[in-house]
Amino acid sequence: MKPIARTSGLLIAEETGELFIHDLRTASAICLNPTSAYVWQKCDGKHESRDIAREMQQELGVPVSEDVVLYAIDRLSSESLIEFAPQFSN
Repeated sequence: MKPIARTSGLLIAEETGELFIHDLRTASAICLNPTSAYVWQKCDGKHESRDIAREMQQELGVPVSEDVVLYAIDRLSSESLIEFAPQFSN
């Protein structure tokens, strides 16, 4: 699963590590904590959840479970802030 952050139709502001997103499509406001904001910013369609967890762990210098990333991805998905890159099999 390679999530892709949705960027169209959003107004984004960052303050003290939190990301404030106003979704113009749904007229809703979403506040992402630093962990969810990090995950959303790493959702580029190239990284899988385990890759994001590994990078976060390297940057923070503390253990980061893939479950934390999967939880953030689930929340982001429920807010329609991410989609998923198609999976192709050979």
